[in-house]
Amino acid sequence: MEMVERLISRTDAAYQRWLACVADDVVAGGVVIYCLESLVERNATYRVGEWLTGYLLIGQEGDRGFFLRCDGGGPVFWADLGGLGEVDLDVAASGFEVWRRSGFALPADPDPDLPLTADVYVDGIPLDGVQLLSRVRKLLGVDWRFGDLGALLAAQPILAARSAHLYALRRDLEGAHELRPYLLYATDHGLETVWSTGSVVAVSRAGQSCKNLVDGAGARGEEKA
Repeated sequence: MEMVERLISRTDAAYQRWLACVADDVVAGGVVIYCLESLVERNATYRVGEWLTGYLLIGQEGDRGFFLRCDGGGPVFWADLGGLGEVDLDVAASGFEVWRRSGFALPADPDPDLPLTADVYVDGIPLDGVQLLSRVRKLLGVDWRFGDLGALLAAQPILAARSAHLYALRRDLEGAHELRPYLLYATDHGLETVWSTGSVVAVSRAGQSCKNLVDGAGARGEEKA
């Protein structure tokens, strides 16, 4: 409690005034903005001090958290609560007062630049990541035998689905952040992640075209399945 109160004292003055005036959580359009009691409990639950030193979790919308930096002002940030780190923060509003006046509006998600359908591959899962591949199997609804998963990991990149609907898959990945780096789709210049991080995360094997991936490693994945 004392640590959270110290952090609060270093936040945006507009936020401090607002917090002093509320006795209960405020719900606006699916966003929950915490009162003081919830603020203490939520920051402890998510161990925010360990992952985001100098930040305060002030609200939540599903798996998305909203943060203030404890340096006297600045933007309201948001990030996936399942993968906290300062590099993962995006700006939700230029300041708390701006956000409050908007009715605590949710930031718009950028439209991903994806083809409607493409072949989907799995790549980059560690060789001991059988549980991760098992979650991929469940997410995609493929019928790989559990006993074959170790061999499939060794054969990466593996073809997991042909002509998959990428926008539907991306929606599924909203609740499966741990799988986002490992699901890729075929393009003319290699493989790219279905869930883009905003930076170039394209994966292409030196000397391999997508045809090679389909005819080689991808086909081996199908045979083992």
